[in-house]
Amino acid sequence: MPNRSNPFKDIEELFDRMGRGLEPSGLAHDVAVDVSETDDDVVVNADLPGYEKSDIDVTVDDNRLTIRAQRDRTTEGTDARYHRRERTHREIRRSLSLPTEIDESASSASYHNGVLTIVLPKRETTEDDGFDIDVQ
Repeated sequence: MPNRSNPFKDIEELFDRMGRGLEPSGLAHDVAVDVSETDDDVVVNADLPGYEKSDIDVTVDDNRLTIRAQRDRTTEGTDARYHRRERTHREIRRSLSLPTEIDESASSASYHNGVLTIVLPKRETTEDDGFDIDVQ
């Protein structure tokens, strides 16, 4: 039986690879990710230092994982004159295709020491051998 797959997956992956070098600072190429796979899960680790859990949004849509995080401008020392101010409002986004179909409802994420860990259980596949049709 033919495998149902996204016919645009190769194109999406090509755009992912091309876009990494073209995006301005603060977007996808600033989010380093590791994607690993076990027998049961796909695990994504993303470096997001300086964000709070409430700043982070993770979504899965059509086997595509998107990580978004937004940090507001720092406000400490409002009476001070800054000689350098680099820690400002920042929004980042990283989107990537997953290597296999996953069970979105059983997925989980944790954030510790600036690292976001997302565990995405693989969707159980059933062996569908189809059926025989008798030729008359």
